[in-house]
Amino acid sequence: FLRKILALKHATFLTHNRCHTFKKRTLRKIYLLILISFFLQNCKEKTELNTNLKPTYTEFKNAWESNNLYGKIKELKLLKANSQGENKFEKPILNLTQKFTDFGEIKEIESYDNFGELIQKDVYEYDNNNFLIKTISTNKPAELNYIMTVKNDTVNKNNVRTIIINDSLKQQVTVFYDKKDFITKQVAIEKADTTTVNHKYHFENDNLISEIQFERDEKNPNQEFHYKYDNNGNLVESSTKTEWIEYLTETEWDDNRILKQTEYIISADLKKHLDRITEYDRLFNPVNVKIYENSELNRELEYDYEFDQFGNWIKRTVSMKEHFANSDKFIPIYFESREIKYWN
Repeated sequence: FLRKILALKHATFLTHNRCHTFKKRTLRKIYLLILISFFLQNCKEKTELNTNLKPTYTEFKNAWESNNLYGKIKELKLLKANSQGENKFEKPILNLTQKFTDFGEIKEIESYDNFGELIQKDVYEYDNNNFLIKTISTNKPAELNYIMTVKNDTVNKNNVRTIIINDSLKQQVTVFYDKKDFITKQVAIEKADTTTVNHKYHFENDNLISEIQFERDEKNPNQEFHYKYDNNGNLVESSTKTEWIEYLTETEWDDNRILKQTEYIISADLKKHLDRITEYDRLFNPVNVKIYENSELNRELEYDYEFDQFGNWIKRTVSMKEHFANSDKFIPIYFESREIKYWN
């Protein structure tokens, strides 16, 4: 009888322990599920495209906007890893470092080669009004030291840029502006030679329709720029023309965002040769690029992104389809990641 009581107590003890263990395990599972849910939610927030943001396409206020970046970025590092086949990539190598001021202008750029060795370093200095006053560039392979100083005259609407290369004066350029900050004239002095380039603009309904750059006669311009707009004032066609060649870009819009750009080259034969078609997401990141040779589709690139909570891409995989080789699938060719720090 005593054995039965002891056995019963033992069984009760085991049952209690099992129930206690079951409860602990259940709580652990619930806690784990919560963590997984939280993690997945964070991942979802980081990888989804923030469609509430709006890219800036023209009239940039700072380098953040001109580089299609969102938020107050302090530093950006770009790393690249080439594909080794079958979704395997080499070890990522630092390709570029950019540092920004707290007002959004470039402070420092470091460029690296395919082995991660520093090629060039550019340092930018600004005055108290956030105007650029000095650029210092050092290129190691070329053994080149470049210094440009800028003197800004906001009253007379001009600035003087003095360029020194390897401790020798190379050039001095005076740039003149109108009331809208459009360049009207550039005067470059190099040794005993002086070159003057004039800029003339034509506007319609506050839209820039054309610009010509010429030295003496505006009927024989060095360069011409022409622009067309839709009824919403969105740029739908732009061209850059020299004496020998013209580059034409047609832009398609959707909901006041750039959806696609088609680029052509018009050469000496005056024929329109299809060169490239680029499709974008809603934040103006390329998602598909078709590259043509003699207007024939040669190869096609596809971009797949992950984003941070500010809307900047932090990972992208670039894949290529080789149409010239009759390929029927995209193959990853390289992977890029961006490490981004923000100003507080």
